[in-house]
Amino acid sequence: MAFYIGEMKKVRNSFFEAYKDGDYKKAIVLGNKLLQIYAENDDCDCIEYAVDMSNLAMVFDRLQLYPQAEKYYKQAAELKKRCGGESLSYADTLNNLAIVYNQTSRQTEALRLHRKVLEIREAKLGREHADFLHSLYHIGNTYELLGEYDKAIEYHAMALRNNTFSTLELADVHGALARAYEAKGNYKKAIYYYEICLDLIEKARGCDTFYYMMNVLTLASVCEKAGLLDLAVEYCEKAVEIRRELMSEEHLDFINSLNSLAALCCKDGQYDRALEVHREVLEIVERMLGKEHIFYADALSNLSVDYGGKKEFKKALALSKKALQRKKELLGEEDPQIAACYMAMGTLYESMGKAEEALQCYEAAEALRSAIADGRNTAYADTLTAIGKLYEGQEAYDEAERFVRKALEVRKSCGDEKSGMYLWCLHLLAEIERRQEDFDAAVGHCRQAAEIAKERFGAEHPRYATALEKLGLIEEAVDHLEEAEEAFTRTAEIRKEMLDEDNPLYLGTLEALARVFVKQEAYEKAIELYQEKNDLNFEETPQEQLAAANNLLAIANCYRLSGVEEKAAAYFAEAEAKQKRSGLPMDETYEKRRGLYLRQKMEHAMPPKPKKGGDIRKELEYYSALALSIRNKEGEGQSFAKVLLKTAALHAKLGNQRDTETLLDRVLSIGAKEGIFTTSFGRLCDRVGRIYAEAGSKNKAEATLRQAYQIQTMTEKCMTGQGQALLLRLLQEKGDEKAYFAVKNAGKLE
Repeated sequence: MAFYIGEMKKVRNSFFEAYKDGDYKKAIVLGNKLLQIYAENDDCDCIEYAVDMSNLAMVFDRLQLYPQAEKYYKQAAELKKRCGGESLSYADTLNNLAIVYNQTSRQTEALRLHRKVLEIREAKLGREHADFLHSLYHIGNTYELLGEYDKAIEYHAMALRNNTFSTLELADVHGALARAYEAKGNYKKAIYYYEICLDLIEKARGCDTFYYMMNVLTLASVCEKAGLLDLAVEYCEKAVEIRRELMSEEHLDFINSLNSLAALCCKDGQYDRALEVHREVLEIVERMLGKEHIFYADALSNLSVDYGGKKEFKKALALSKKALQRKKELLGEEDPQIAACYMAMGTLYESMGKAEEALQCYEAAEALRSAIADGRNTAYADTLTAIGKLYEGQEAYDEAERFVRKALEVRKSCGDEKSGMYLWCLHLLAEIERRQEDFDAAVGHCRQAAEIAKERFGAEHPRYATALEKLGLIEEAVDHLEEAEEAFTRTAEIRKEMLDEDNPLYLGTLEALARVFVKQEAYEKAIELYQEKNDLNFEETPQEQLAAANNLLAIANCYRLSGVEEKAAAYFAEAEAKQKRSGLPMDETYEKRRGLYLRQKMEHAMPPKPKKGGDIRKELEYYSALALSIRNKEGEGQSFAKVLLKTAALHAKLGNQRDTETLLDRVLSIGAKEGIFTTSFGRLCDRVGRIYAEAGSKNKAEATLRQAYQIQTMTEKCMTGQGQALLLRLLQEKGDEKAYFAVKNAGKLE
């Protein structure tokens, strides 16, 4: 007997040494040998046998061999209960078995066992013991896996009430709380708890660990979801640098981290930084895999996106074509990645204003993707959506609607009718319907999208708030102001709670709601919202100072519209001073609000404005006087040019060709001061060209529309569908076939 006990002690010690050293294969052999000794001595009904069986289960558990682990945990638990009742040792084994159930997606069984463990530990240890608190943590994790996030938060919060955890255990609990809040869409609290989690990990292990790095990456992802892109870039950059220290730069995970960082930079408009990161990826891939590898073609495609964002379209297009050619050589003509290349090139052409070439690329992708699974795939739906969006931009609304509806049908056939892209398609369809003045259908589709978002994400989730915001925008656009107010108000409530009051998305909602209040002539309510925006602006940067000046101008306009002249003048003066202190030029919003204020002030001293659609001659008289007043008080700036443009349009309606030409020539002269190769000047040329044509000045119309088209080929889309169609008609009437086909095929004009 003494030999048997001595042999067991020796084998058990060797088992623990092997486990401690990470030699799990040896540990399993020794654990089985230990159980065999019990069997050979007919001693398998004792508590010691149950303990050794549970220890062997832990080895299988560590190796993620869950069926074996479950088998031994179950047998050990049954024997422990039979020998010693509901002891703490029995609870420990049940706890481990419950964790195995969680790992194998059996959360209901896991929850039952964890609750039993909690009951035993409370009875024998009390509610302040660390093991009891660990059980609360495990129950919280199980509720998280069940998708019951409120319950998860409740149990994790109870676990935190006592400070008996180690620093690293505290980090785990804070991380679990963060995950639960993230799943609920409460990104404000998720960010808070992830930041605490990182501080605790740093104290326990330092920053140069995979555990710390993975939590930094997760925090970056949450910041991105919350619309805090600059912060997301900052955290992602930090994670990349940690990964650079922990592994070889040629490791695939490191390359993926660089690509993730660059994608975030692109999303935040930091194209120079994205370009820098993607160049590093290209260099690593070329050095490690060579130019003939598919990853090299991917890197070229990514660089193309960066250059496109920088408006360096010539470089972007060359890289996109090179990536496409390389992939064709490596994968053949019909691989799904070829379709992705066509899509990227189509997007690039679209941003260049070359609709015809963009359509050709999208159609090439459509042909490839429609053949996959008989067209029942989301990639095919993406292509149909892109074509629909392109047609919408060209004001070809019937075709746009046809393709978007087809995309929605494809997504339904794939079971994708609750995805973010399905909601995006519904919003696009609503916008197309609004432009066709089918207002009921537009509102209906936005309401449908909101209901889907509410059902999928919940009534407090930011994704539901986004759908409500889209609904509010459509309601506002069709002059359903009460409904728009309701949608924006609920959006603001959700975003304030889940994102925080200084979040840019929440501030944007305040702006939209204030805009609706102004349209409703509820100026006091609008002023309150603009003041709230200003109270949240600490004016620490020039950009924040300019934003504050914009808010002050909005308040000035509200007071001006409500007839409180003294306050309007005071806020206007403060806005002007703040804008100058910022050292930044006026942005588009500031110029628009400033021009509105000055026009309102001048209109106040003039006779009442004639009703739109009434006597054109009275309107002409009014705007002529207004233009003169603006020129006398602030010179021939943008505000003067806008009123002059309106005056010219009225002359054109009356057939006053000479007066129309004189005014439009002046408008172009003023607009050219900001640069003749800018998108804004291209838009002006498009509008002026159409008015020239209406007045019968075909030569001037053609010349001005040509200029708009040339600007579009150099920058980005700036012509309306009407403007481009008019240019084609004028060229056709003139018999200039070369120019006609150049425009029709999105080529260059000489």
